Amino acid sequence: LDFIMEVTPIGIISLMAFAVAEYGTGIFSALGLYIFTAYLGCILAFIVVMLLPVWLYTGLTPVQFIKGIYKVWLVSLSTTSSAVTLPTTMRVSKVDFKASESITNFVVPLGTTINMAGGAVSFSVLAVFVSDFYNLPLDVGQIIYLVLIATVLNMAAPGIPGGGIVLGASFLTLLGLPIEMMGPIAAIYRLLDMAYTTMNVTGDAAANLLIDKSEQKRRLKLNQTIPDQA
Repeated sequence: LDFIMEVTPIGIISLMAFAVAEYGTGIFSALGLYIFTAYLGCILAFIVVMLLPVWLYTGLTPVQFIKGIYKVWLVSLSTTSSAVTLPTTMRVSKVDFKASESITNFVVPLGTTINMAGGAVSFSVLAVFVSDFYNLPLDVGQIIYLVLIATVLNMAAPGIPGGGIVLGASFLTLLGLPIEMMGPIAAIYRLLDMAYTTMNVTGDAAANLLIDKSEQKRRLKLNQTIPDQA
């Protein structure tokens, strides 16, 4: 690990130098568009996959959800680590959202390991960006393969800052796409990781609320059934 940490900056600088020499300074405008697309994708995922389901299923309004989850965002944006944000996510789920302690203690730590909504956005945007940059269109079979590989890699993602750089390079290799762009992307990855990590932890809190509400409805239905049978 010490050896890898020593040589990683050299490798990233080498990849950046190659990319700039090969494609010119115009690569930086492409990276700016990449950052914009990544944040837009995260915002859309937050609204469609998290905010609306929580509102429609649990009755928690978007304002109430954001007022509680912003405390988690402050930690995730500053640390870019799902593992470090875990205690805050659990506290907000229990105290602010009034979720069941037993369900929260199980769902949120498990979600930190395998529920990577931000990671899903990350791999999708990365594949589209690199394929478009090199003019290598993805066919339907590759897109299906992309989804399968991204799902497996997401579950293996470490909850540490910068962990997505290595996974991103592995992901491109598995898809047969060039990895040279990972150098420039690694240079700006902190900005990307802030959004991806925030989506990861937000997805954990949202899933916890949905499961908690589902269990409440199940228990209520069970309590109504037992007197009828009696």
